[in-house]
Amino acid sequence: MLKEIVDQVEPMETCGRAMKASRSRDMLSTLKNRVVNLEESKGYMRETLEEVEGRTDDLDSIKEQLRDFTLEPLDSNVEKMQGVLNSIVGKLMERGNSLRLW
Repeated sequence: MLKEIVDQVEPMETCGRAMKASRSRDMLSTLKNRVVNLEESKGYMRETLEEVEGRTDDLDSIKEQLRDFTLEPLDSNVEKMQGVLNSIVGKLMERGNSLRLW
């Protein structure tokens, strides 16, 4: 019978140990909450980074289109100006030859 009573009695913690255990549980709970917050922040940052990278790709595409849009007319103008210059040089050479004949 004494053995039964001893088995039923649970050991009691001292006041100091109980407070330490309570503080440890509080610290563990706080750390878990911080980890959850960090994981959420990491997820938000990943989403933001993906959005920024998408916008950067869009800007690169627009930059390429703008460059093509700007260079094509300039190339066309250069060709026209080269033609006009060649024509003027040709006419000046003809006039120069005719002036020498006199």
